[in-house]
Amino acid sequence: MTWLRGVYRSVVLLGVAAVVLVQFLGSLVLFFPGVLLGLVFLIPPPVQQGRRLTNRWRAMFASWTGREVPEPYQPPPPPPQPDEDGMYRHDATLYKSPRYPRFFRRLDWLMQDPATKRDLAWQLWFPVVVLAVVPVGLVVAPWTVRLVARWSAWMLAPMSAQRLARKESRGRCTQKMLLAWARAALLICFAAVEVLLLAFSLACFSLGFGLGLIFLIPPAVSHYRWLANLRRHFAAWGGVRIDRPYTPELRPQRRPDGMLQVRNNLYKTEAMAAFNARWLWTWHDVASWRDLVWLAVDPVVTVALLGVPVAATIYGAWGLALPWLWTEFFGADWSAWYGAADGNRTAGLVLGIALVAAGLVVAEQLVTVHARWTALLLRPTREAALRMRVEQLTQSRADAVDAQAAEVRRIERDLHDGAQARLIAVGLTLGAIERLLDTDPAAARKLVAQTKETAEAALRELRDLVRGIHPPVLSERGLADAVRALALDLDYTTTETTTGTTAEIAITGRLDGRPPAPVESAAYFAVSELIANATRHGHAGKVTVELYHRDGLLRVTVTDDGSGGADPSRGTGLRGIERRLGTFDGTLALSSPPGGPTVATLELPCVLSSPKTSTS
Repeated sequence: MTWLRGVYRSVVLLGVAAVVLVQFLGSLVLFFPGVLLGLVFLIPPPVQQGRRLTNRWRAMFASWTGREVPEPYQPPPPPPQPDEDGMYRHDATLYKSPRYPRFFRRLDWLMQDPATKRDLAWQLWFPVVVLAVVPVGLVVAPWTVRLVARWSAWMLAPMSAQRLARKESRGRCTQKMLLAWARAALLICFAAVEVLLLAFSLACFSLGFGLGLIFLIPPAVSHYRWLANLRRHFAAWGGVRIDRPYTPELRPQRRPDGMLQVRNNLYKTEAMAAFNARWLWTWHDVASWRDLVWLAVDPVVTVALLGVPVAATIYGAWGLALPWLWTEFFGADWSAWYGAADGNRTAGLVLGIALVAAGLVVAEQLVTVHARWTALLLRPTREAALRMRVEQLTQSRADAVDAQAAEVRRIERDLHDGAQARLIAVGLTLGAIERLLDTDPAAARKLVAQTKETAEAALRELRDLVRGIHPPVLSERGLADAVRALALDLDYTTTETTTGTTAEIAITGRLDGRPPAPVESAAYFAVSELIANATRHGHAGKVTVELYHRDGLLRVTVTDDGSGGADPSRGTGLRGIERRLGTFDGTLALSSPPGGPTVATLELPCVLSSPKTSTS
């Protein structure tokens, strides 16, 4: 009886596999135009229908295994609510009707749920597993049917937090390896471009010096700078930062007599002056010749360093594994050497998988080594670095002077328009009180009360002004406690943002000492500006501030779950933060993709001293 029930269930599995295959292919048919053509309205129906069918399979496998298989889906999103203007918001877009926000919320709910991906993965592999197991199941049916049922119940059940964390970790590791391999392949493609650009430079040199076509010489030593700059940017893939080392562009200067001067040479026409200026600028710049040496050597180094993992991965996937699959499943006739190792296709499959794995594993390390090689020739020389440092210090000093002048003007304006006006009013009111004391004491008492209120308002404004210059809590308690006090003073934990949601601020980390007072002040006001940006412009519901000091750097990371899209070029105080930090050789690193989250990292070089008071 048990054997007959196993055979029956094997036949049922074959039927379910056919239905699941049709279900999966139908989802793909609608996914492709939905994703590639932007017809997103085609995406939710197959997902929702697939969930209904998959729930039937969950119930079936639960009855076969005797174990409950609960639904793993996240709860549906709440309906959109209008803001104070009656508009409905989704990410960074406002709508007059709740129809589109409701649809996009539901789309995000379906596509961002990990259970949706697991359902699709099960739909893909279930027919394969059934076709591989059921033929055996006709002989030993009960055992194979239980195996398929338990595997399906495991795939369709909710994932525990540990399993989900392990899966996400494996996914990030896999993405990291694939990204490193793609970068290696891209660098090899750029190596081919470098060969073409080198040939163009050599041709320009030959024509310029051989035939006297001197107008071709400046392009010969500068036309590849765009590629060198791009490769300097790509060096960040290996954790290496390379600044542009070129000297400032030389430009002709107009003399009082109307002549154009380029160093010690005079010209009558702007064309000749501009040509000679470009010639001298590119020809005498050491970075141009270092770029040319790099252009000649880098293709060889790139192919020798990155060609092996890229070629191994491509040949392992296409030359061995795919021909084996094609031969086994489609019966195609391949040659003995293509798709086989020593005439053995199974050994070829194993070798192909090994080559792919080895190529993916070593790609990241080799990309890092390649970035360091790029830095050898493309980074600034010691003289260029010193010149760039002087330019940076000059600019930061000018910014500091401008910021100080603007701060003085702000203080003068606040004093003139605020406390000074109130104190003048107090003086005038006291004069009126003096005249009314003998004639109208009741009116004098009213003026005394009014004068008291005016004096208290002036005192509050003076305190706010002092806090804006340098908060007393910063001097008394340090940066960490000053940021905590900032959260309490601004009452971010109870104040509603412009979207009607509650903003919450959390502070983590601690400092074992006190940074220098100017550095501490710059960090405090930068954090204050970032928190204000997160709540006012990003409509964030939660802001996290992390402070720590390591390797001689004070690092402050401000993370919010707002709408993202922050760009220093559009203002929002980020340029001011960069200028404030640049005075102390500090930097601001910003990651703010549209839709969020926004992560701003401040770095200020400093040495901590012993704290005056300990932070709680």
